[in-house]
Amino acid sequence: MDWLYKLIANSNDAVILIGGVVFTAALALVLALISRRLLFSPHDEAFESHTKLADVVHGSLLAFSVFVLALVLTEVRSNLGKADDAELREASVIARLVRDLQTLGTQDAATAGERVKDYVRSAVSTEWTMLAQHHPLLSDETDRALASLVAQVNTVAADNPEAAVALRGYLDKLEDLRQSRLEVATKSVPPVFWWVMAVFIVGAMIMNGRHKLDAFAMTLIAFHMGAIGLVVALILVMDAPFRGETSVSPASLIRAARLSSP
Repeated sequence: MDWLYKLIANSNDAVILIGGVVFTAALALVLALISRRLLFSPHDEAFESHTKLADVVHGSLLAFSVFVLALVLTEVRSNLGKADDAELREASVIARLVRDLQTLGTQDAATAGERVKDYVRSAVSTEWTMLAQHHPLLSDETDRALASLVAQVNTVAADNPEAAVALRGYLDKLEDLRQSRLEVATKSVPPVFWWVMAVFIVGAMIMNGRHKLDAFAMTLIAFHMGAIGLVVALILVMDAPFRGETSVSPASLIRAARLSSP
């Protein structure tokens, strides 16, 4: 599945959404035509006596698929929102740390300010990329940048006892918020979910073959299943908070650290 993940990561959202609609609609029509010819047409008389049962089976497959997709869409949207909120909170901590270091006005404080910039620069360039991978990880380079920042801020805190509690508090929050980035990056939809959903959706597509497939019926099937494909594509777009166009932007961190570029 790595190839699919990379394909999604390197495609813009419009292509993913349109592709989801077209692929699902086309697959639904193909499966309906095949099932009509091989399964339903040769047994029309038998299926006529089980029309109500077929309606129940078809409706149950569709209802379960739509209900579960709606729940998952809500979950991935919530996870993306949490990642956005965490980035804003981290930017707020960075801004306050930079402000307090500038207020102290010492050479060590100025050096600590540069270490803040190094940390943010590493986070938005290296770590953001690693969090967008199929198996998200925190960056070793950012680990080293954070360790250097912690060491320098502790030096400043030792020389300025009145500011020590606040400065060390900022560092603790930064480490917690950085860990939360990894937590939200790993909360993607598991592959087994997609396999289960595929069974239900394909089953519903096959059941479409029990209808007479004239032009009007095929148009309705294409619209119906294309709408389901659109929801699936929307979930894929929002599933990984640090991947693709619809992802967490590090712009607030860059502004907070007063960087001109990542």
